[in-house]
Amino acid sequence: MDPLTWSNALTSWQLSPWDILVVLLAVTYLAGLLRYRHLGRWPIRRAAAFLGGLLALVVAVNSAIGVYSEALTWVHMVQHLVLIMAVPILLIVGRPLELWVAASGTTASRRLENALRSGTVNALTHPATSFVYYTVVLVVTHLTVFAQLRLEHEWLRHFEIVLYLTSGYLLFLPVLGSEPLRWRRFPHPLRVVLLMAGMLPDTLVGVVLMMAPNPIAPGYRLARPDWGPTLLDDQHLAGAIMWFFGDATMAVLALITVGVWLRSRGPEAGFGTWLESARRSALAHTASGSAPALRDSADVDADEQALADYNAMLARLHQGSGSRQGSGSQQGSGSHQGTDSYQGTGPHSPGGSTGEAAPADPAAAEYGTGNTWHDRPERGSR
Repeated sequence: MDPLTWSNALTSWQLSPWDILVVLLAVTYLAGLLRYRHLGRWPIRRAAAFLGGLLALVVAVNSAIGVYSEALTWVHMVQHLVLIMAVPILLIVGRPLELWVAASGTTASRRLENALRSGTVNALTHPATSFVYYTVVLVVTHLTVFAQLRLEHEWLRHFEIVLYLTSGYLLFLPVLGSEPLRWRRFPHPLRVVLLMAGMLPDTLVGVVLMMAPNPIAPGYRLARPDWGPTLLDDQHLAGAIMWFFGDATMAVLALITVGVWLRSRGPEAGFGTWLESARRSALAHTASGSAPALRDSADVDADEQALADYNAMLARLHQGSGSRQGSGSQQGSGSHQGTDSYQGTGPHSPGGSTGEAAPADPAAAEYGTGNTWHDRPERGSR
């Protein structure tokens, strides 16, 4: 193989079996755009992102990156980052699944949606599954004998590309995707956690390659016996590229996700729909007349009646606490005086709009907030 120069970097190209997949995906996506025309206008930025992802795949396997990835470890690392990060991210932003579901006929669309929401797909696209898969792929393909075997067997090189594309796609799908999948509304805080966790295997692989005292894949020397850096220097450079650019990509995506999180509302802004549903249900059970409206409310915190009922519940709890304290005081000192009232000061508390103390018990409203417990008649006697 000729030495890597600027001239060779620009002119070294090769054909690959992956070109067939690129053509099929491009034709399918463009066909979806044509069928979508009767529904509206598909955003150009999505189409550009998807086609850009296919172009990045072509560059990674057909250009000098693909040619010299068999001779230089650091070039292979560049190819790896393009395949596991750049290509999947661009494809996800293009939202091909959403396009195909919308552009399909009614029957085909329903079948596709059912398939995408099946138990198998839910398990494969689960963020925890994706993270484990991503970690295993990075460690196995770089820090084990696999790194040497891929140089000896061409089918392993293609299998490695499959691993990079699928692991990257599944990892970034719940972070960036709005596809018709179960995890499309993955909470923003957990998206940030997933991205930060993704930095761990990147750092591990990068540091190990930089610190390893011996070459992990000595077969690279066979492709360039008389040019290029030493195997160890080449490997150290590859580790530095992996560590810096891998973590930098994750960090940038995490910052973008935080920005989206701060501007968002709804279940994604918290820790998931299940937590919001539990809070809504708890408040609904404390509310009497407003329970149906509370369950249907888009924003629990904007429901004035629900918050008033919630404050009333707190007042009853406070009343019970005061009653127990008053009983203990009577036993200890013989005093029969005890007061218990709930001071409503907030705008959502009963009586809070006037700034006056609001009685916690409806009976207290009739007999005054200063009555002692023994002066108040039993409710059943009225």
